[in-house]
Amino acid sequence: MNNELTLQIFAFDCSGIPNEQHDNIIRAVKKYGTALKATGRKQHVSGIRFTRNEEARVVNYPLEKFKVNSWLEDDGSGVNNMLDQTSNIMNKVGERLAATPEAERPSQVIVTIIAFGRDNASVRCTYDQLRDMIAHQRDVYKWKFFLLTDFTINMEKLGIAEDDTIIIHKSEKDWFKKPYEELTEKMVECLTNNNSEL
Repeated sequence: MNNELTLQIFAFDCSGIPNEQHDNIIRAVKKYGTALKATGRKQHVSGIRFTRNEEARVVNYPLEKFKVNSWLEDDGSGVNNMLDQTSNIMNKVGERLAATPEAERPSQVIVTIIAFGRDNASVRCTYDQLRDMIAHQRDVYKWKFFLLTDFTINMEKLGIAEDDTIIIHKSEKDWFKKPYEELTEKMVECLTNNNSEL
């Protein structure tokens, strides 16, 4: 294992963010990225940003290239295919890691799922299947999972601990400021603890 490397995996539901919240999420994600870089921990990023009309885009790049593009979309459909998309990125990253020489594999893998509402559009994966995938990766390979959601049932159905779940309150003027501050605190602690164990 490469004890100096963390792999960050993101599954990000972009279709549920209304136009008036776009500046807020962009600002929050930029601050979050800056905080991750400031830990000094070497990190790579893989992820899927998904909307109703878009196939999964899997990326893999160093955190230094972390940036926010104009990939937000609100089509008013309320469509969420989190289960298909999250299982897709987990499978693809798992295959890539299996094909990577052991000495080059990251010693720490952290998955962050950001989803709005309950999944209502997945056709290949169910809540039970994704929950089992998450439990397997967490228990066997020690992957860490965080969930940002406005729908608490997602936490219960995915088997993600309450301490690792952050609720987005749509009643707030800025949906993302407080949740991303909380995620930043949890993530920095996770990364720092990993550094201290080396």
